[in-house]
Amino acid sequence: MRSPSRPTLSAAGFTLLEIMVVVTMIGLLCAIAVPAYRKLQRRSVNTLTSNELRVASGALEYYVTDKGIWPPDGDGGIPAELIGYLPPPDRWNKPTPIGGSWSWSINTDGAAAALRINNFTALDDQIAAIDQMIDNGDTSSGTLFRSGQSLIYVLQQ
Repeated sequence: MRSPSRPTLSAAGFTLLEIMVVVTMIGLLCAIAVPAYRKLQRRSVNTLTSNELRVASGALEYYVTDKGIWPPDGDGGIPAELIGYLPPPDRWNKPTPIGGSWSWSINTDGAAAALRINNFTALDDQIAAIDQMIDNGDTSSGTLFRSGQSLIYVLQQ
């Protein structure tokens, strides 16, 4: 026979305290994960930008080796003469990973030949990180430097 002193109750759900603990843990995980995700995303953009600068400079150097002269510069964008040298050609008429547009110039900014990213939207620390990947980390000197809102990659002095 059963004792009538204690009725049996079945657990039907979570207590308010248990729910608050779980919500707090999820909040803490998000507070850790979001900055790490943003840092990883920025590093990806920096790597993509530095790789695209290297690819474009390689195509330009291949062009000058093939033709004997640098392609003519224009009002902006990448010269049409480079279409066969750049993979994929339509990529270079779109905004760069750090915002802004690609440009090519000869005999400007103290360089005989330079690849440019004009009107970029990246922050100073991001530009310095890209410079560190390619050059010396100093955005005021070297083969990759900043001039206003342009990032200039010198191919020939």
